[in-house]
Amino acid sequence: MSAPLSVSSGLKGPDDAAIAALAAAAVERLRPGAASPYLLIAEHAGNLVPQPWHDLGLAPPFLDTHFAFDLGIDALTRRLSQTLQAPAVIAHYSRLFLDYNRPAGEWDYMRPDLGGIPVPGNLAVDAADRRLRDLIAWVPLEQAITEEAEGRQALVSVHSFTPVMGGQWRGVEIGVLWREPSPFVTAVLETLGTLGAAAGLRIGDNEPYDWRQAVGYTLNRHGLERGRDCLYLEVRNDLLSDPEKFERVSQTLENVFAAVARSPWPDPTVIA
Repeated sequence: MSAPLSVSSGLKGPDDAAIAALAAAAVERLRPGAASPYLLIAEHAGNLVPQPWHDLGLAPPFLDTHFAFDLGIDALTRRLSQTLQAPAVIAHYSRLFLDYNRPAGEWDYMRPDLGGIPVPGNLAVDAADRRLRDLIAWVPLEQAITEEAEGRQALVSVHSFTPVMGGQWRGVEIGVLWREPSPFVTAVLETLGTLGAAAGLRIGDNEPYDWRQAVGYTLNRHGLERGRDCLYLEVRNDLLSDPEKFERVSQTLENVFAAVARSPWPDPTVIA
């Protein structure tokens, strides 16, 4: 197995042209400029590792797990973007390579282990390697979110979670995470509560995670600090791997966000 790229390992890093190409492949924008109050963000949608890092020294199956990305979120975000005609920003690189939704000082910004299994390429990330990853993965996503968020009324960051954690089954199927109460959060929770119940879905209010007790870098930076309404949307990933359940979840969320957009909540003066 090839060693992961590291300046300290003596491997030659990518040149400027290669860096530019890798950065261009980091993020995808859907429907830029669409007339919607929403921007959808999927910062954990992808599980790719740029080639020079050789899968961070991990066997390929590890990159197909929830450690590497949010299963089902790429497809769900594309579906919501299409039906809501909303712009979306989709990250392609694995959160193991760099987790944009974490501050740079957090241990899982480039996490060194998978529940006790070492990630060889993240055990001793030197300053040069870190700068390269920032250029390739952080900067393109930062630029895309900054540009696409301009003029949007609300940001919705789309994620999935595992059915079991710490040996405990999670009964919640769709969660709405928020840090500060707002008319937008209230409208989404109330509408999702009604439509979710009709679809037989169990809805969580700051479950299975409580954003008030956790780090939410993306929406802190681009939402709360900019005075924009925002929330994290969490969907249990077993619902996204079954076509029938995926359809039920997608339709419910489409109906919820379409209804909220038609409610008195949006201010049309700030919609691009």
